[in-house]
Amino acid sequence: VFNYRCPKFFQNKFILIMQSLSLYARLFARVISSTEAENILFNGLLRLSSSSVHVTQSSNSLAITCPSTAIKHAVHLITVSSGYSSHDNNEHEYITQTKRKNSLIEQQSNSSNVYGDDAFFVTRHRLGDFLGVADGVGGWREHGIDPSLFSRSLMDACKSLIDNKLIDLNPLTLKELLSKGYKKLLEDKQCIIGSSTACIVALHNEERILHTANLGDSGFVVIRRSTIVHRSQEQQHYFNSPFQLAIHPTIKDPRLIADSPDLASVTSFHVEENDFIVIATDGLWDNLPDTTILEEIKQIKVS
Repeated sequence: VFNYRCPKFFQNKFILIMQSLSLYARLFARVISSTEAENILFNGLLRLSSSSVHVTQSSNSLAITCPSTAIKHAVHLITVSSGYSSHDNNEHEYITQTKRKNSLIEQQSNSSNVYGDDAFFVTRHRLGDFLGVADGVGGWREHGIDPSLFSRSLMDACKSLIDNKLIDLNPLTLKELLSKGYKKLLEDKQCIIGSSTACIVALHNEERILHTANLGDSGFVVIRRSTIVHRSQEQQHYFNSPFQLAIHPTIKDPRLIADSPDLASVTSFHVEENDFIVIATDGLWDNLPDTTILEEIKQIKVS
């Protein structure tokens, strides 16, 4: 959360906050205007998941003041993530299988931005806030490769570009971000092999525009007053074969797919206060219908 101070003669004070949640490596966000933001965050949002929670905040202070309701106020992010690996329920059997197959390299990451094969990032740009998810393709285990290595490396590369101010924020920013992040992986001397889908969104704080880029079957929805008003379009070559970024220079397999980041679908959409933005890998979209997602959103109480 970021602080803004106005001259003392202004009396109206508002707190405009975007809060986000990663549920099973799925990011979820809401723009709110309330002095009870912290209570909402912990009492309302966190009950959506019973798994571990990591809270990321840009500062310890929670205050944004603005002079007048006639002026469009900036919005910012409070971020919460939670999730678990799909292998956790069968960990012993999985470890036994790993030992049996000496060629299988399963690198268990200690990184807090990885859940199973999925990875995400959250960061702030001088103009806005960025969220991204990537779903590592699980089929790489057949070749002895940890699927999360590629998805985590892609998200880390994208976050690094933003943090180092090597990217701007406009309607084409996110496709450029995916392209540059993918290029960093291609140039990596360690030769990171694997593939993943990717979905990145960026909220322009002042303009209140949500820019998005989606490649594959991850995606997002924007929910306004219990109705989905905007969503991404899934990209599939054929059933269970989504568009994906990939690096597989030495592996010959006709099932392997490698798409260009230029194929990512991009959109720009004006958000309003109290909109929800749900960003997810296919684990959410394949298992929960829209009605269930909307019912979960309704459970978050805001005064």
